[in-house]
Amino acid sequence: MFKGIKRTKNNDLVINNKGLSVLNILFVLSALITLFFFIPVLKVDFSYGFFGDDLKKSFSLFSMATLKLDGLDLSGLAAVKGYTLLFIIYPIVNIVMWLLNKKSTGKGSYIFVHVIYLLNISLGFTEFIIMNALSGLHADEMKGTFFVWIFLLILLINLILSVYGILKTGRTEVDENAAALDMNVDYAKGILNKAGNVATNVASNVSAAASKAAASKPQKEQKDEVKLNTVVCDSCGNECPETSSFCTKCGHSLEDAKKAKEATPSYVDEAAKIAREMASDDTESKGVSLSK
Repeated sequence: MFKGIKRTKNNDLVINNKGLSVLNILFVLSALITLFFFIPVLKVDFSYGFFGDDLKKSFSLFSMATLKLDGLDLSGLAAVKGYTLLFIIYPIVNIVMWLLNKKSTGKGSYIFVHVIYLLNISLGFTEFIIMNALSGLHADEMKGTFFVWIFLLILLINLILSVYGILKTGRTEVDENAAALDMNVDYAKGILNKAGNVATNVASNVSAAASKAAASKPQKEQKDEVKLNTVVCDSCGNECPETSSFCTKCGHSLEDAKKAKEATPSYVDEAAKIAREMASDDTESKGVSLSK
C-alpha cells in the first residue's frame, strides 16, 4: 500500500492509484475526532456519593470541559478538564488547514501540511494518552465506555499517518502529474447518489406496501360482510347464505337456524333488561335498609 508513494504539488502523499492520500484520510479522521468530542467516553456511578444521586451518568469530552467541579470529589475528571477544549480546537484547525491547502502550492502548502502533522503529533498524542488512561479505568465508580476504544483506534491511526507524513514529505520529490482524490466532488457525489438511491428504494417500498394495504382493506370488509350474511346449519355446522332455504352441504332445512339467528338479539336485549331491573331492585332494597 505504501509503495510508489507520490507527492502532489500541494504536498499531499498519494498512496495508491485510486487517489487515496494521507491528507484526505487525516481530514476524515479530524472530522471523526470532532464528532467523538460529543460522544460519551466515561461512565460515572454517582451512587458512591459524588452528587448524592443513585444514578449512573456518562460523560463526553464536551461535558468534562463544561462540568463545574467546585467542591466535588472528582479528581479523575479534574485532571483532564484543562486539556479537553484543546481536543476540539485542533481537529477543527486541521480541517481549515486542509481546505486552505487544496488551492495552495509551494511554501504556503508546505506550512499548512506541517501544521496539520504537528498538531496531530502533539495534541493528538496527548489526547491519545488521556483516552488510553480512561480506557484503563475499571473501578466501580468510574470506567471508560465502549466508545473510548473506538476513539483510541482513530487516534492511533491519526498519529501513525501524521508521523509517516512528516517524515516522508520532505524526502519525496514532487510529481507534477500526481493528484489526490477530490473528496469534495467525486467522493461527495458518490455518497449522495448512493443515499439518493437508498431513499428512492425505501420510498418505493413504502408506497407499494401502502397500496397493497389499501387494496386489501375493501376485500377484508367485503369478507366480513359476507360472513355476517350467512347462517350456520344446526345439523352439520356448515355456513350457508341467508338466501338459501336448505343447507348447501347436507340439504337440511335452514328455517330453524334462521329463526334462532333472528331471535338472538331479542334474547340479548331481554337479558340486559332483566339485569337492569335486578340492579335497580338491589339498589332500592339497600336504600330501605339504610333508612331503617
